[in-house]
Amino acid sequence: MQKPDPSIVKSAARTLEIFEYFDEVRRPAHIQDVAVALGYPHSSTGALLRSLADLGYLEFSAEDKTFFPSIRVSLLGHWVGDEILPLRRIQQQMREIAEQTQMTVVLGAASGGYCQYVRVIEGTTPIRYHVKAGTRRCLARSTLGRVLLAMEVPDRRAQLIAESLAVWDGDEAPASPEAIAGDVAQVAARGHAFNSGLVNANAAMLAIPLAVSPPARPLALGLAAPKDLFRSRRPELLQVMRSVLGSLGASDRRPAQKTA
Repeated sequence: MQKPDPSIVKSAARTLEIFEYFDEVRRPAHIQDVAVALGYPHSSTGALLRSLADLGYLEFSAEDKTFFPSIRVSLLGHWVGDEILPLRRIQQQMREIAEQTQMTVVLGAASGGYCQYVRVIEGTTPIRYHVKAGTRRCLARSTLGRVLLAMEVPDRRAQLIAESLAVWDGDEAPASPEAIAGDVAQVAARGHAFNSGLVNANAAMLAIPLAVSPPARPLALGLAAPKDLFRSRRPELLQVMRSVLGSLGASDRRPAQKTA
């Protein structure tokens, strides 16, 4: 199979990051706003924004020279959200958790051997854990990933552990599949995972499963911050997450059942 043109891949990634930027700021933006926020050259940012406006995905205001997503964008993907994910509710709850804790809140889902950060709300602490939506971490080397593994039935869990070890992204040697499975079993029993210095030496994350209904691919929610901010606060932070999430944060989430 022929490899895709790298310039096309870059343009596709930037297009999606632009829409994620608007989802975060929720206001019209100038070319310079987008270029600075995402670290793109001004010229290529302008060309991409104008192209998206020509295609009907952005609206351009000639009065103040700003861009904003069009109604066409708001209609994309509704069939997915309506059928499998109560995303609007989850995103509102993420904002409430961020306001109460000042920490970065991350929504994660499994994607092959990876945990993908589906949605990120940045924290407001002076020193904060910064990560972009779309980031992928090895499932076995991620706090959210360990929670997602714990939500699976044993056969599927073993398969995902093997897939994650195949894409191991740490400098250190990976633990054995048996050791990882044992740790994941403890996460399942506790109903949450906590790790300090797993990916970033100075950061920590506390994560819990989301009891999404109707059944969908497993989702987990994490709080990330400098590790010192978790000291003696884990029970309090768990309570904040579960209180805001209500039934979605139920600690008795059972492993997902296999479907045909």
